[in-house]
Amino acid sequence: MGLFDALFGSKKRSNVEIVPDHIWMTTDAKFAGLAREAEERSRSATVAILLVAHFPNVLTRLEELANHQTWSVPCKAVLASSLNADLATSLSLDESAVIDVIVGERHPLPSVDDRLEAFADELPCRCRFSHHLSLEDAVIEVFAGDWVKSVLTKLGMNEDEAISSQMVSRRIRQAQQKIEGRAFGTVDAESAAKWLEKNCPELRNR
Repeated sequence: MGLFDALFGSKKRSNVEIVPDHIWMTTDAKFAGLAREAEERSRSATVAILLVAHFPNVLTRLEELANHQTWSVPCKAVLASSLNADLATSLSLDESAVIDVIVGERHPLPSVDDRLEAFADELPCRCRFSHHLSLEDAVIEVFAGDWVKSVLTKLGMNEDEAISSQMVSRRIRQAQQKIEGRAFGTVDAESAAKWLEKNCPELRNR
């Protein structure tokens, strides 16, 4: 602990449980796994489930899931850019509550993902926070695709099961950091792949 923290205290993420990334082989497997996690969470002590997307194409898939669920727990699909204090207030959260935030992708920029965690950290309740990715996601394909696929295959990955690996998560983070270092803009797009084409075309055209 540094001198500043010793004197003034350090901010702890004590109310947020960050689950290691769930990494799937295909996009369809990813959404099926995400749906299973959401259903499992609906049977726990959670008071609400937020299914979060960075891009509209993923939001469409999450909305289909949210609109067809019959759980007693509220489930809402939202864009990450829409998460704010007003949304938290509308859910009537307090310190005794537990909310699940399940994210269907990683953004190409790690700073955008960090803002999602900051949102969870500011909630007035406990929060479980997880990401679901697939080897077909654009962020993984750009820098980490072949390497990640090789590692996960050696770990025994198959299409019906996710693998969580801190080593792979670190590699994905490194890929995001490379993207952030080369991107020349933050133009909105329909998908992560289109975002990379607009903001970092050299990576998509390698």
